[in-house]
Amino acid sequence: MTGDEPRQQEVVARQRAFSRALARTMALVGVLTVIIVAVTLAIGAWLDRHFGLGALGTIALLIASIPVVTVVVFVVVRHTARELESRFAVHDQAPEA
Repeated sequence: MTGDEPRQQEVVARQRAFSRALARTMALVGVLTVIIVAVTLAIGAWLDRHFGLGALGTIALLIASIPVVTVVVFVVVRHTARELESRFAVHDQAPEA
């Protein structure tokens, strides 16, 4: 057993935790996207039935949901990046003389 083994185990544990955090973020983004699209489809279908628009309401809302999904993804990823940076940042400091 070498003296570097505990350090290597710590590095591997940090890498696994970082990977899990990224996977959670990807899953969250996917779920939020599906929810936004599903709500958009439901509201669009209701509008189409209620006002007799054919598919125009659904198509318009789907197009309008693109920027909403983009903003939601951006906010979630930015928040996660900040959190990961604070949790996993390696603060290399020069040794004091």
